[in-house]
Amino acid sequence: MNRDPIVEQELWRSVAVYFVSFLIVGALNAMGYISVEGIATFILAFIITSIHFALMVRYRRKEQLTDPSISSIIDHVFQPKKPERRNSIHIESGYNFRSILTLLIVAYLIYHYAV
Repeated sequence: MNRDPIVEQELWRSVAVYFVSFLIVGALNAMGYISVEGIATFILAFIITSIHFALMVRYRRKEQLTDPSISSIIDHVFQPKKPERRNSIHIESGYNFRSILTLLIVAYLIYHYAV
């Protein structure tokens, strides 16, 4: 039996995504932003995880990304698409700088609007 490495990697990543989405759904339920009870919390977290899994597998297959690192995937998303703009990236600033900066901005916005 031949397994697709992209599907296998994203399946393992989905375990962490499920745990995080379960915590987020539980926190939103506790704060009163959504109203779900009992098993619906698990189902909603599973739906979020399934959507994430499907989108990531489709994107990685389309772009032929074999590196499972989330920072390289995010860096690829924000990479300029035009070839003449690709040469304008400063090598000394590092390739992961934009992806880390994006994650920090998103984390700050989530914190800012949650408080």
